[in-house]
Amino acid sequence: MLPYSQYFTRSILIVLFLSTPGLAQADSASGDNAAGEEDVAAGNPIYSIESISVATTRHRQGEALISQNVRIDELSTATGSLSEALALQPSVSLNGQPGLFQTLNIRGLARQRVQSLLNGMRLTSERRAGVSASFIDPLLLGGVEIIQGPASTYYGSGALSGALQLLLRRDASPWLSAGFASDGAERNLAAGAGKANYSAGIALRKREDGKTVKGDTKFDRFDQLSAYYQRLFSPGNFSVDWQLIGSKAEDIGKDNSQFPLVRRILYPKENHLLSQVELSGSGTWTARFSLHYQDLLTRKNHEFGSARKGLEPQVKEVANRSLDIGFALEDRWQAGQLSGQYGFDYFGRRGVNARQHEFMLSRLRRATQSLHDGKENESAIFATANRDFDFLSVHLGGRWTVFTQTDSRSEKISRDRGSYFLTVRKPLGNLDLSLSYGTAVRFASLSERLFIGTTGRGEVIGNSRLLPEDTSELDIGIEHRGERLAFELHSFAMDIDKFIERTILDNNTLSYRNLLSGDIRGWQYRLALFPSNAWQLAFSGQSVTGISDKKYTLIDIPAGRHQIDFSYSTPSWSLNVSLRRRLDKQDFGATERALQAANIGALSLRVDLSERWQMQAGIENLFNETYFTSSDAFSTLAIGREFSLAFHFR
Repeated sequence: MLPYSQYFTRSILIVLFLSTPGLAQADSASGDNAAGEEDVAAGNPIYSIESISVATTRHRQGEALISQNVRIDELSTATGSLSEALALQPSVSLNGQPGLFQTLNIRGLARQRVQSLLNGMRLTSERRAGVSASFIDPLLLGGVEIIQGPASTYYGSGALSGALQLLLRRDASPWLSAGFASDGAERNLAAGAGKANYSAGIALRKREDGKTVKGDTKFDRFDQLSAYYQRLFSPGNFSVDWQLIGSKAEDIGKDNSQFPLVRRILYPKENHLLSQVELSGSGTWTARFSLHYQDLLTRKNHEFGSARKGLEPQVKEVANRSLDIGFALEDRWQAGQLSGQYGFDYFGRRGVNARQHEFMLSRLRRATQSLHDGKENESAIFATANRDFDFLSVHLGGRWTVFTQTDSRSEKISRDRGSYFLTVRKPLGNLDLSLSYGTAVRFASLSERLFIGTTGRGEVIGNSRLLPEDTSELDIGIEHRGERLAFELHSFAMDIDKFIERTILDNNTLSYRNLLSGDIRGWQYRLALFPSNAWQLAFSGQSVTGISDKKYTLIDIPAGRHQIDFSYSTPSWSLNVSLRRRLDKQDFGATERALQAANIGALSLRVDLSERWQMQAGIENLFNETYFTSSDAFSTLAIGREFSLAFHFR
């Protein structure tokens, strides 16, 4: 087998070769693409965020589950931070420590409890903080669907509070973006091309260490290259959608409050290679097969703390590697006025390894295997049904999952779980009332159960006796969508059983345990006013509480917030202003801190310089506010006022 670096290099060369104008012209000469060219010539969009979402989303959008589409061109900053942009949406908050690997929180749950997908491919990570899809540059994405509520029936283990469905952009013309941000001298350059039958893009992004609002160094540097290629084929009566995605990052700093006096955490390299083939026929069936290889090197340097104590400097490195395999076969059914889906899902992990090396004065002192040849198998069958009556609509579904997990040093475990949901929606004049109830499940990850070694947060000892988490959630909602007014209000209550919580064994050692139960309650709202075609004013916010059966606060519960978004658009320019009031948070869980209230502002201006060129300028932390972005105990202060500038060509 070739080394990963060679695979990545070849992937980039393939992307660049297949996206050349010569090949595009050769493809466009075929009869299969004639209709696509006519659509482009007529100015009709071939791809949109909605059409891509429907192709990769199982649930009926806006009906069975609460979902929201966010276009990447709605990012408030010129350089584009995906996590910060999504955190402006109701029910979503930043979680954990800042930096490239920043993760997100949905309805009070985070880490492995929020599932992330890329064009339908499930993403995993050996990082205990959870999955971050930061390996793909946001400029290569067309949009993100935010799915809220218990989504295990549709998307499997881990979708307790929802899922994030990232969608690659599909452009029918060449494009180019270049941007710069003042904090960390962050700069990016991205370009792509496409026709009706293919799309390709490549992005470079580099950042130096930034500064907090108080002028302290934020260890959040990184250097990243990512690219993708999508190709549509039509052999006979079949349709084939092939996707290839590669990413290579180096020198990724872990921004944490213990830098540099106690520990310096660096990720010297992070590599990803993904490929998916989607096959569909003349009927309604679809089959998908995907592979995802990833490796991550973590380096923990105790040189600063050791020197102060008169000890020999020590460096620990952990190399993580894994291969994920996905397969799905699904079909739609119709029986009179009843309709739905059924299918089979398989998700497996192979060769999950974590090897640790300890160095003293650049000499290898000891090598240990933190996790060896880990394996997972998750097989499931699912079915859904929908029925539209004159006075209401009903959506229901169920899933049965069989899960196995082991490594070379532990006994194989085998578990099975079921999940289901029921949603009833009733129109009431101009209002739409909804009542949803569903269950979800999450099986403990390999790292939570079996990993023993060093992480960016300290030493971790897994707990092989961890049981799966089970949740049940009730959601009551009311919606209205009119020409000049739209609003949405949801109240939800979630019971979570056997909650897996990180626990502190000593000052530098962590482990995991199952709590007996926990209770999460919250509400979220969004109100949008459209006084004219040019003006728009939106109000949004959320409040979440989480208490265990022992009456202490659960981890990852975000602070409440209220937000006002104002926008004014003309044919040649637009202005967006966001003002957020983040409330204080005095109740917090283990490994967390209290948060003070903060006023956070952002501004973005877009100007059309010509028919094809656009300029974008922005300001983040408009008021130079001093605040922490999350309650994580190791989180650092947010950056100070940041200015950004970008140019886009289409």
